[in-house]
Amino acid sequence: MWYENLENETSQKTDAGSEKETAEFNPEEAAKIKPDAGTAFPTAVDPTKAFDDDDEESVGAASPDEMAALKSVIKELDEKASQNYNRYLRALAEMENYKKRMVRERAELLRYAGEDLLREILPVIDNLERTLAHINETVETGKVMEGVSLIHKQFLQALEKSGVARIEEVPCVFNPGIHQALQKVEDKGVPDDTVVEILQKGYSLNGKVVRPAMVKVAKHP
Repeated sequence: MWYENLENETSQKTDAGSEKETAEFNPEEAAKIKPDAGTAFPTAVDPTKAFDDDDEESVGAASPDEMAALKSVIKELDEKASQNYNRYLRALAEMENYKKRMVRERAELLRYAGEDLLREILPVIDNLERTLAHINETVETGKVMEGVSLIHKQFLQALEKSGVARIEEVPCVFNPGIHQALQKVEDKGVPDDTVVEILQKGYSLNGKVVRPAMVKVAKHP
């Protein structure tokens, strides 16, 4: 058919053109071809920098007035930071001094805690020494006993001013917080567990029992 012949002729021409182009291509000649300077990147410059801004220093640059204002702000902030740091150091030093002073005052308070009691007892000791000095000068035992009784009373008053109280109430219900039972006796005249006698007085200091009272306690069979 006529169209088959036309197709064969077209195919032959195409193959011939391809062979001609392949034969005419020379790599050495192609290497000598220089790129157009207007369409390609220069060989002496990094292609990645082709799109960089020409004047990078001009971007974001501050004016002299702006720089002066920034320096002024920085200086002011530095001064404030220095002042705050100095205040912190002073506060820290004051706190350390306060702690040391509290420790010293507490130690002194504990060391001289009995000073007030001593001031109250010293007159009692003076009177007792005077009485002992005059015992040999008199044979009247009544006056000696009267003097000793007055000293005893004065001594108890001195203790009371310092918060000392005696545990000596009788009869009373036995209380293990302030009493220590040494003996148990049968006494039907009082209820069970009643303190009937104080063998040794007890003492408390500002409500705290320093020494419990030694007592006899009634127990019913």
